[in-house]
Amino acid sequence: MIKHNSSRLIWLIVAVGYLSVALPAETQAASWYWGKHLKFERLVISFDAPVKNFTLSRTGKNELTFVTPQIEQAVKSFTPANNGQRIRNAKFLAAPKDAGKTLRIRTKLNGFRFKTSRAANNKIAIDIYPDDKRKFSPSDAKKNEQAAAKKSAPATKPVVTNQQPERAADPVAQQKPAPSRIKAAPNRTGGKKPFFTADNAFRSRVNTGGPETWVPAPQVQQPQAETPLVSQAETNQPDAVQPTPVPKPAPAAMKEPTPPVAKVAIPEKKLEKVVSSEDANTEVVWVDKNGNEVAPPPSPERLLKLAKTALNNGVYSEALDTYKELKRVPTLTKKQRDEVLNGIADTLYAAGKNDLANNYEKIIAATTEAMNFDLKSHKVPSHLLRLGYTNLKIGNIREAGAYFNILRRNYPKDDLVPATYYYWGEHYFKEKDWQNAADNFQYIVQKFPDTKFVREAGVGLAKSLYQLAYYDQAYQIVDYVGKRWPRFYLDYPPFLSQMGDVAYRLGKADEARMHYWTYYNIDPDGDDADMVLARLGDIYLETEEFDAAREIYEEAVRKFPDRDGGLVSLMRLAEEGKYDTPTISGMFSVFDKPYSLKPLEIYSKIIEEYPNSRLAPLARLKKSIWYLWNNQHPEALATASSFMEKHPDHELVPRIKEVAMRSFSVLTANNIKEENYEKILQIWDDFPIVHNQEPKLTPESRVALALSMWKKNQPTKALEVLDPFFQQLKVPEYSEMGLSLALSVYVDNERWGDIIDLTRRVELWELNSESKNQLDYAVALAYENLDQPDNAVALWTRLKSIDDMPRTKEAYINYFLARDAERREDFEPAYKLGMAALRSFKELARKDPEKADTEKIRDLLNSLMDITERTGRSEEALEWARELALAVPEKDPGYPAMRYRIASLYKKTGDTNKWEDILNQLVTADPKSLYGRMATSDLTTQGLSKDASSFSPTGSL
Repeated sequence: MIKHNSSRLIWLIVAVGYLSVALPAETQAASWYWGKHLKFERLVISFDAPVKNFTLSRTGKNELTFVTPQIEQAVKSFTPANNGQRIRNAKFLAAPKDAGKTLRIRTKLNGFRFKTSRAANNKIAIDIYPDDKRKFSPSDAKKNEQAAAKKSAPATKPVVTNQQPERAADPVAQQKPAPSRIKAAPNRTGGKKPFFTADNAFRSRVNTGGPETWVPAPQVQQPQAETPLVSQAETNQPDAVQPTPVPKPAPAAMKEPTPPVAKVAIPEKKLEKVVSSEDANTEVVWVDKNGNEVAPPPSPERLLKLAKTALNNGVYSEALDTYKELKRVPTLTKKQRDEVLNGIADTLYAAGKNDLANNYEKIIAATTEAMNFDLKSHKVPSHLLRLGYTNLKIGNIREAGAYFNILRRNYPKDDLVPATYYYWGEHYFKEKDWQNAADNFQYIVQKFPDTKFVREAGVGLAKSLYQLAYYDQAYQIVDYVGKRWPRFYLDYPPFLSQMGDVAYRLGKADEARMHYWTYYNIDPDGDDADMVLARLGDIYLETEEFDAAREIYEEAVRKFPDRDGGLVSLMRLAEEGKYDTPTISGMFSVFDKPYSLKPLEIYSKIIEEYPNSRLAPLARLKKSIWYLWNNQHPEALATASSFMEKHPDHELVPRIKEVAMRSFSVLTANNIKEENYEKILQIWDDFPIVHNQEPKLTPESRVALALSMWKKNQPTKALEVLDPFFQQLKVPEYSEMGLSLALSVYVDNERWGDIIDLTRRVELWELNSESKNQLDYAVALAYENLDQPDNAVALWTRLKSIDDMPRTKEAYINYFLARDAERREDFEPAYKLGMAALRSFKELARKDPEKADTEKIRDLLNSLMDITERTGRSEEALEWARELALAVPEKDPGYPAMRYRIASLYKKTGDTNKWEDILNQLVTADPKSLYGRMATSDLTTQGLSKDASSFSPTGSL
C-alpha cells in the first residue's frame, strides 16, 4: 500500500501488460474479421478511410496492442464484422478486445510471431504464427514500450517521471513524499473496503495471507498526473516476478524475515503493492488481505544463500523450488541468473545421478541451459564433463565422445580434461574391454601424473592389467600407487586385496598373505573379506598347511555363508582341494574319492540358492561332469544346456560343450547298436548345445547321427554331419563308413555331380577293396547319368572282373557294358551281355517285385530284338518282340510304337496277314495318332502295290 502523507488515499496498480498511449477521440470507425490458413491465422482490420500509419506491439505473453497514432486517423471503437463471431473456432487467436481507441489482440499461444501487411489502402492484415522460441520477456516489453511511446507521444517533449531505484538491503526512503491532491476515502465498518485505480490501470488479486504467502509484484514507474501511466510488461511466468519497492519515507527500516532453511518457497501472487499516481515521492508498503502492513519478502541474495545451503545439505526438492522461483525473477543481475541456472543444473544432477536413465532429459536440458547462458564462464568445462558423463552412463557413446572431445579441444589445459579419460576407462572396464580400459587409465598416469585423478587411474590400470593377465605390469602399478600414497590403503582397504591378488598370481605367497591379513584386520566385514579368507585358505592349501586351510575355509563358510568366498570355501571342503579350472579327467579323479559332503549337493545348492553368484557357472560345469562320471548322460546334457542358456558368453563354455559332446557320443553309441535311429534324432533335437559342433563329434557318433538322419529322410543334414570326414585325412574304419554312407545318400538322391566332386576329395585315401568297388560303381553310375558313358567303360570293365559281385550291381554292370558294345556295333558281346543282364533283372524282379527295374528289362528286350534283327535273325527277333509285347501294357505310352515294330517284323518274316491285322488295330485304336497315320499310309501303299501288279506281265512288281 502506498500512503500519501496528506490524503492517505489508496491506488492499486498491477503490471500486467503494455498500456497504450491515450489518443484523441475521433469519429472514425473500424471493424475486424478473422480467417484461417494452413500455417497461420489472419486478423484483418478494416477502416472507413485509408490508413497512413499504425503501431502493433507485443504487450504480454499472449497479447498484442494495435494503435493508429495519427490524430486524424484515431479510431474511437473497433467492432467485429459479420463473421467475427466465428473466431471462437480459431486455434491461435482469441476474440480481440476493444480497449477504447486501441485494439488488444489476444492469442491462445505463449510462443508466437506475427507479421503485418496491407490487404488494401484501408485494410491491415495481421498474421499469427506459432513459434515456441518467440516467448515474451520483460526486455520485449521495454522495447515495445519505448517504440510505442516514441510513435504515440505529441511533438512537445513529455515530462519525465522519476525512476524507482532498486531496493537496497535497507529499504529506508531518503526523501519525504509530496502531499497528495486526492482525498482519502472514509473508513467503513462493514462490507468490503473501497479501492480506487487511476486511468489505464488494472487491479490485481488481493493478498490473502501474511509473510508466509508473499508473492512479489512488478516494479511500476510513477509518471506525473498529466502523462498516461505505462506499466511493465508481464514475464512468461508473472507469479515469479520479484518486486523492486519504492523508497519509503519511514523513520526506520523494517526487519527482513528469514524463511526456514528446510523449506524455501515463494508462493503464488497474493500480495498487492499499492501506489499513488499523484506524486513520484511515494513509499512501498507490503500488506496482507486485511490491509495490515507486513515485512517485505527476502532479497534474491538471501534466497540464493538459502538455496545453496539446501543443496549442500542434500535437501534437493527445497533447493530446486527456490532456484526455480528465483529463475522467474526478472530483476536478477547476470551474475545472479548465472548462479541460479547453475544451481538448478547442480541440484537436478545431484538428485538424479543415481538414476540417470529416468532423469536424463532434465539433467541434460538444465546443464545445457546453464552452459549456454554464458559460454565464457569458467564453469563451461564442468558442464561439458557432466554432459559427456551423463550420456556415457546411459549408453549414448557417440554423444559422450563428442562432449569429451569438445572439452579436450577447447580447454586442453583445464584440470577436468584427465577426467574424460578416467570416465572412458571406467566405461571400458565395465564393458570388460580390458585393453581400452588400460589404455585410458595409463594415459592419465603418464600424461597427467600430478592430477587428482592419477591415484584412482593407477588403481583402474592395475585392475585392467590383472584382467589381461599382465600380472608383472599390474604388480608394478600397485607398487607405484602404494609407495606414492603409502596410507592409501587406510582410506581404501580394497587396495590391499588388490595388492594381494597380484602378488598371489605372481607366486609371492608370503607377500599376498601379508596383504590379505592386513585387509582382514582392518575391515573384517568388508566387501572383499569373504574372498580374502578364501584366498588365504588357498595359500595355506598350496603350502600344504592343510589344518590351517581347513580352519580358514570353515571360518569363511561360517561367517559368509551367502557370499562368494563362503561358497568357494564350501566347495573346497567338499572337493578337498582347489579345482577352479576343472577338466573331465581331473574331476573324475576327485569324484572317485569318498566324501562326508557330497559334491552334487554343494553344486545344486549354489545353483539353486545363488543363481547370480560368480560361482554358479563353475557349479553347473562341475555338476554336469558329475553326471557324466555317474553315467547319467541325459542329466549331464540337461545341465550343460542350462549352462549355455544362463551363461552363453562365459569363459567355461568350451569345457561345458566338451562335457555335452561326451555324453551325446555315449548315448548315440548305445542307441546305434539297437538301431534306434529315432532316439538319436530326439536327443539331437532336445539338446541344442550339441548343434553346430559337428567337427567335435567323435567319428562313431558322426556316422551314427548321419545314418539316423538318412534313415529319417533328412539327407541334407546327414551330408552336413558327414562333411568333416572329407576335410581331413582318412580316419581308419570311420572315414570309410562315412564315405559309404555319403555315396548311398548321393545315389539315392541322384546327385551325380556331387559324387564326382567327392571322388576328388578322397583321392588321397587308401581305401579297402570293398570301399574302392563301391566308389567306382557310384562314379560309373554318375558318368552314365551325366551322359559321359565313355568315362564309365573302364570302371564297368574293372568291376566286371570282380568275383562275388552283388547280384544287383552285376545286373547293372552287364547292362551298361552291353549298351557300350551295341554302340560300337560289336553285336556278339552285346548280345551275350544283354542276355546276362536280362536274366539278372528278371531274377531280382521275381525275388522282390517292388524293386523290379521294368524299364531296364524293356530296354534290354528292345536291344536284343534290334541285335537279332540287324544280324538277319528275324525269327528270333520276332520272339523277342512277342516277349516285349507281354512286358508293355496297352496303356503304356510306348505301346503303339512297340506294336508297329512287331508288325514290321511279321512283314519281314512274310506273314503279311498278321502285319495287316496289327496295322488295322493301330488305325482303329487312334487313326489320328502318329502310328495310326503311319499304319494307314502303309496299308494304302500296300493296296496300290496290289493294284499295280495286275498290269505287270509277270503279275508282280
